[in-house]
Amino acid sequence: MTSGAFRERLFGAWVEIQENLGRSVLQALGVLLGVASVLGGFSISDSQRRRADELFVKVGGLDKLNVLPKVAIKDGRPTALQQANLGLRDADAVAGEALKSEAIQGVSRQKGARTRVVSAYADQDRQVNGIGGDYIPANGYGIAQGRGFSNAEMETGAPVVILGTEAANTFFPKGDALGQSIRVGDIPVTVIGTFEERVFRFREGQGNQFWWRNKIIAVPANLVQRRMNGDAYRRVDRVTFRIPDIKVMSGFAKQLKTLVTANHRLQDDFRLDDVAARIRRQQSQGDVYDIIFMLSGVLALVGGGIVNVNIQMAGLKERVREVGVKMAIGASGREIFKGFMTEALLLTALGAVAGLILGVAFSWIITTSLGIPLYMTPASFLWAYGLAAVFGFLFALYPAWKASRLSPMEALRYE
Repeated sequence: MTSGAFRERLFGAWVEIQENLGRSVLQALGVLLGVASVLGGFSISDSQRRRADELFVKVGGLDKLNVLPKVAIKDGRPTALQQANLGLRDADAVAGEALKSEAIQGVSRQKGARTRVVSAYADQDRQVNGIGGDYIPANGYGIAQGRGFSNAEMETGAPVVILGTEAANTFFPKGDALGQSIRVGDIPVTVIGTFEERVFRFREGQGNQFWWRNKIIAVPANLVQRRMNGDAYRRVDRVTFRIPDIKVMSGFAKQLKTLVTANHRLQDDFRLDDVAARIRRQQSQGDVYDIIFMLSGVLALVGGGIVNVNIQMAGLKERVREVGVKMAIGASGREIFKGFMTEALLLTALGAVAGLILGVAFSWIITTSLGIPLYMTPASFLWAYGLAAVFGFLFALYPAWKASRLSPMEALRYE
């Protein structure tokens, strides 16, 4: 019986909407714009974030804690300890890994050097990357041809090299790099592998953001430290720890800071860079835009709701006799209230559906113009539709209540 009464109210509301199409369109317009604004804003923001996440995955993931050296000299007056300090070293990487060996999935080291690189085809001044540990997977590299460094080659600083695609094409344009010899500084090294090409375009038509990664000339870190730099202390430019468990990361960072500070004679000559925390901070800034988008949609819904109230009140004056007749034949104020609410909520639902369609089209146009793939989450649809339902319900209450309080006799006499 209840479902039958509801179907009757729904049918009556649909007939009323059709008979007063112009008025109904105006009522639904505010809902449509509000829903499109919320969905479009969320979707554009989500698409940008999703693309950024893809970028960070390609550079090796977010589960990394970097240890980097600071400049020891401050204001041109270094202290004696700062001058005597050895800086960031391989020993820091070994000691750090021992702190949480069960939680750390990999440790990598990096030591760079600027030097002359010579082959039979090219002679250039280049940046050479001395790498150690799990540098290759930690930075998203893959081997295209040949092989990576063995543990023995890493430990002894063997004269071997792996080239990025740009470096391989520059120094061996005929594509025969494997097994060839090049000179890095004064050291002849053998090419044992080439990296896969790194390509990532944040937007379509944009240049390759990883072009510089294809210039890599990678040799064992110990080769740079010992033979090129003559550094018996094996200093490094960066140590990276991979820790997938974010809960462990925070505690490990504190322990590592204490350990390295003690190793460095209590000198503040290094800094920690939690990649995931840095990205979360950037994403939290993006959340501000979500709030702005949502507020703009809410304002559109409020503005549309106020217009709806005025239209419904004006429409109520035209329907006073209709309400009086219904009451005269037995309809209660509660039934009148339900009828008006059903009509208002049906209009809200139709406006919201149209708003979702418009929001999808708007998001697609904007993301296409930006050159990024469109990414939409169910939560965006729920937020947009939910806000429309809430405001549609709230702004329908007063006109429906006003209609339910009409006196049957006065309504029948109304002209």
